[in-house]
Formats: sequence, C-alpha cells, structure tokens
Amino acid sequence: MHLAGQTLSLPDGRKLGYLTIGDGRPVIYFHGTASSRLEILLLKELVSQAKLQIIGVDRPGYGLSTFKPVKSLCDFNSDLNFLADQLGFEQFGVLGWSGGGVFALAYLLLFPERVTRAVVAGAPALPFDVATAHNTLLARFAMKLPLLGLLAIRNLRSQVLKANHNVEAFLASREGQRLLRGYSKDDLKFFSNPAWTAVLCQSMAEAFRQGNYGVKAVLQEHKLFMKPWDIPVSRVPAGKLFVWHGAEDKTCRLENAYRLSAKVPGARLEIFECCGHCALFANMEKLSTIFCSD
Repeated sequence: MHLAGQTLSLPDGRKLGYLTIGDGRPVIYFHGTASSRLEILLLKELVSQAKLQIIGVDRPGYGLSTFKPVKSLCDFNSDLNFLADQLGFEQFGVLGWSGGGVFALAYLLLFPERVTRAVVAGAPALPFDVATAHNTLLARFAMKLPLLGLLAIRNLRSQVLKANHNVEAFLASREGQRLLRGYSKDDLKFFSNPAWTAVLCQSMAEAFRQGNYGVKAVLQEHKLFMKPWDIPVSRVPAGKLFVWHGAEDKTCRLENAYRLSAKVPGARLEIFECCGHCALFANMEKLSTIFCSD
C-alpha cells in the first residue's frame, strides 16, 4: 500500500482517489470539507486498537479524484458503491467527520442494507445555519455570497498551503492565531500536538492538489449544506446511526446534533462534554467498540 493512496477508474472515465490503512472489518471514511483521504491518518490509533480497515475516499475535485459538478448529496454514492464492489465489500461501516458527515448520512439513507454501523461526528444539520458557520464573520458571509465565497476559499487555500509548508511558523503568525480562535480550548490541545497538526495540514493541502478544482469542490459543498435534505431522513433502521458532537464545538455548533438526531428515528445521540469539533479523535476506544461489536 502506497501511503499517498491510489486511484480507481470509474465507469464514466473519472478517477477516484482513496487510501487504506489497517486490516480487518472495513469502514469507509468521509473526510471533512476542504480535506482529503489523508485525513484517515489521524485514525492510526483506532486501527492499532481494533481490527479495522479504514478507507478514506476523495470526493470529486479533492486530492486524486476528478472534479465533477455535484448538485445533490447523493451524487457521490455511485462512486462509493463502485469502489466497495471493486474492493469486495458487501457491507461496511461508515464514518463521517464535519462536512463529510453529511455525505456519510446521505449514503446511509439510500443504502442502509450495505451499512453495518454509521457514526456521524461534528456534522451540520441541513439546511446549515450560516449565522453560526465556523465562528467567523467572513465564513458566514462567504456562504451566502458565491463570489465572496470563492475569494474566501482561495484565501483558505493560501493559508493551508502556508501551514503545510511550515506548521509551527504558520500557527505562530497572525493568520494562524486568527484561525485558532475559531476552535474550542479542547480542540487547541490537538493543535498543540505537532504530529497531529502536521497530518491535518497535509490532508487539507491535498484537498487543493488540483488548484481551482479543489476550490470549486469546497464551494459547491457549502452550497449543498445550505439546502434542505433532498432525501427522506426516516429511512434509517433504528440502531444503525450514531450522532456524535462536542458540547464546545465552535466550528459546527451543538444545536446541529440535536436537529440532526431529532430528524432520524432511532438515531443514538451522544454529546461529549468539554470536547470541541475534534471530539471524534478524542474517543477512539468508544469508536472501536461501535464498529467492532456484532
């Protein structure tokens, strides 16, 4: 297995990028918005604790995956089914963090028979309330105005590339300090870990590997988040969906978890006190229990 991942040719000629770590029960991972398949490297502790095979997949326009216009949350599902079939997975777990949680839930809603368990962590409820987006005024206006949004995401790309080049220097800079103010005190513990931060920055930089296509991918996902669900959310069998959220999450406020779990009958909601947007990575053992239990 090459650390950078590999690509699969899809039936329509596009490329799908993915990365696999571990060996055991398969879990398909949905990375956050403005990130990539490399995000699963943050889950190495989980892989060492449990016999799991985690597959991180680049959505269209990110990393190694060919860009395509996405008009619905369901547009990515056929790519995933093709990948799962090629890998020989009849059933698998589903794990989505932040913006990726929305796509993970969209997959579960349409293909519940293929999903053993699904964990959606720190995810927005749709339509996402832009008044609370990312705890910054710029992000809130950017999500409402496409042109401003384009400029904001290009600025984000610039910051991410700087951070990936020299993480410590960026976090010490004025730009870096402004970025960190958008996170809770608990999240800042993760950013104080150089190895963790380096992987996250690398994963986000990989999101923009294709330049403007990466920018377009981020922008079109944010547009989807501002629309209501286009799939009935009552299709999920009871006991399959776990909704996780940090009580101190500033990136995606706690109210999203309550709204999301209330819409899905049988969803199991768990709030992690004193945790922020990175609550998923602070609870590896509990995550292992969910995906490894029969």
